[in-house]
Amino acid sequence: MPIRTVKADTNSERRTAVITDELALNRDGWKRRADELRSLAQTCRKVEGWDSPAGRMLTDRLLTCSDSISILAERADKLAEAYDLHLQVVSVGGRIQI
Repeated sequence: MPIRTVKADTNSERRTAVITDELALNRDGWKRRADELRSLAQTCRKVEGWDSPAGRMLTDRLLTCSDSISILAERADKLAEAYDLHLQVVSVGGRIQI
């Protein structure tokens, strides 16, 4: 029986490379956003109000904002993790169906 060689589908390989590059960019973007949000939340916590009703209100509002921003950072981390997982699946030739 003769040996048959199979030529690799370079279009498919290029598509996979483009997809993995895009997934990696998205993952890195969400990681960067999460870090920026954490930094912003920390900055909000560091702002010192002054001893007056307005100053105490400012401090209270900044702490509330800081908590909300921290939650957004956690969600950005989860998105980065999801992109990373998808990237791992696509890198080995798999597909994710939602």
